[in-house]
Amino acid sequence: MGRQPRGLLWEPRALDALGQLAEYMPAAARDALEAMERMASTGFNYGRLTRKGVLWYLPTPKLGLFYTDDGRMLIVVDVVDARRLRQLP
Repeated sequence: MGRQPRGLLWEPRALDALGQLAEYMPAAARDALEAMERMASTGFNYGRLTRKGVLWYLPTPKLGLFYTDDGRMLIVVDVVDARRLRQLP
């Protein structure tokens, strides 16, 4: 038996960041959105836990997504231009 799909919720800050990034990187924003939808639909967490131990991080080719995962719901809290990160979270 496979994993159960998870819910997916975007906090307003994450949606705003995704919208701003989509203005100059529409394909990257679409890829990030599809990556989170795919992760939620498969029920498998593809990201890695950050040093803070609370947030998860999922890199896509150009954007990075920070989210929480309680086993039932993925909540995206921020989206960043991964190319501008000084170090990996």
